[in-house]
Amino acid sequence: MSKSNYSAIISIVLLVLIMNCASERPITGGPEDKEAPRIVYSSPENESVNVDHNTEILIKFNEQMKKSTFSPSLQIWPRPPGEYEIKSSWTWLKISFSEALDSNETYLLTLDKGVQDLRGNGLEATYVMAFSTGGAVNAGRLSGAILGASDIKKNGDLLLYRKFDTNLAQLRQEDADYVFQPDGAGNFELPYLAERSYMLFYHWDKNKNKLIDGDDYFGRPEVASVWARTDSVLTKHKIWPQVIPLKSLKLLGVSQLADQFIQIRANRMVSAEALESIELIMDNVKIPTLGISKVEEDNFAMNLDVALPLIDSSQVWIRSFLDTSGYALNSDTLTFTKALSFDTLTLGKIKVDWANEKNFDVPKETSRIRLDFNLPVLATSDSVFSLVDAQVDSVKVSGTLAKVNTMTWIFSTDSLLKGGKTYKWRLDSRHLYAPLNSHELDSLLSGTLKRVDQDSLGSLKLMHMGVDVLECRLTGKGIDRHFQLRPAEVVTLENLPARSYALVAYIDENGDGRYQSGGMGPAAKSEPFRFYPNEIKVRARWETDLGIWVLHE
Repeated sequence: MSKSNYSAIISIVLLVLIMNCASERPITGGPEDKEAPRIVYSSPENESVNVDHNTEILIKFNEQMKKSTFSPSLQIWPRPPGEYEIKSSWTWLKISFSEALDSNETYLLTLDKGVQDLRGNGLEATYVMAFSTGGAVNAGRLSGAILGASDIKKNGDLLLYRKFDTNLAQLRQEDADYVFQPDGAGNFELPYLAERSYMLFYHWDKNKNKLIDGDDYFGRPEVASVWARTDSVLTKHKIWPQVIPLKSLKLLGVSQLADQFIQIRANRMVSAEALESIELIMDNVKIPTLGISKVEEDNFAMNLDVALPLIDSSQVWIRSFLDTSGYALNSDTLTFTKALSFDTLTLGKIKVDWANEKNFDVPKETSRIRLDFNLPVLATSDSVFSLVDAQVDSVKVSGTLAKVNTMTWIFSTDSLLKGGKTYKWRLDSRHLYAPLNSHELDSLLSGTLKRVDQDSLGSLKLMHMGVDVLECRLTGKGIDRHFQLRPAEVVTLENLPARSYALVAYIDENGDGRYQSGGMGPAAKSEPFRFYPNEIKVRARWETDLGIWVLHE
């Protein structure tokens, strides 16, 4: 082989390797990486003073990063004069400014948890780096915690504004002076602030429209105006985000799927409670429904199997739609247009679960299995649904299948099932007939179910010695218990899975049965709420006694 040909081959191989390395994709092979990336170096260093007005910022990571995640995750507060440019390599991030920075100003650079390594792991919490172009770095701090479910702690932003005495809904339309996030446990801290008043609130903006609207989570301290302190006596702000309810339900579309089968889309997410509560009104007449189900991959739509034929140009209205925040809403009206032809539907994935999975102390109920379809079906054989003991090969569990409505069936076992065991279910769709798609169904669907072992459950006992009745909420993985706690009254919560829980409560001052997060004015107070300061760990076969609940605001 000639020297020139050899050199050409080497060049091609190197070019291919470079192109492969340059593509930004997850690394394959080796042990799975679940660790969050870390920042190991910055210039200027954190808390540097008298920094040159024409400085550049350099940040180094401990591993290779997705360069595309830098720009949307980086913020600099306050806004620097002019523009800034981001340049990056796999492990380095460089920021250059088009104009000199202001004199005697403390700048904060934040990188939120959207910054990811090549495995898709994000930062553990918002990274904050501060430096000053003057002789001192601001010493004010704000700290606190977000209370609630883990997804609320992970997905929302904390927004801090220098503006004061402004309606929060109006303020949300403007860019915040500081945006940061809590860590995985819900704790947050923003240091290096000027000592002054700010407006602070939490917003999980699900549709990214910068509006505090339906299905968003919103929360703020008891009063929205907060003070960044420089002394050691630091106020820890507690925020309990809640779903923002809409005043009304808006119908986005009503379409016909079959002669007596329609789909309705709304501006509110369809919950299990909504499926049980709604009433369908057509031309001022209540129409009975034989079955209602959510639409797969569309949380804002539901399918209704109606009892009467649908008439073209009817006015359709929904009443008593129970939204995710507990309000019963009525909708506006839409004109229904009868379709001339129908698309073929498929059975899709069905939901199979214990009929009463939230009530572990009723063995008979927890031996019943609920099947929820996404369209009406008829069973042509008793053997359409089968259950076997997964721990003992092919031991079939006898039982009967009964129809609740056209889209919900219940399988009841002939004997009580043992706790703590895993069972396999199968659905032979050759014995199912779906009126909307004839016999074009999958031949077999299957899955697993696990019974709760009574010996794996514990209980929790508590009381409080205040003067107010507390509306309490105990939350943990898969558990959400609501109860009242009266002064000097002992409450015991039974049948709790052995895991960690958080406990919060509020005083229902206006008697409407739900927590009110206050008006949109900065000084408008929310209803007082309390929290148990520590993580509550429930042990199996054990009563965890909290004693007298020491209330913390």
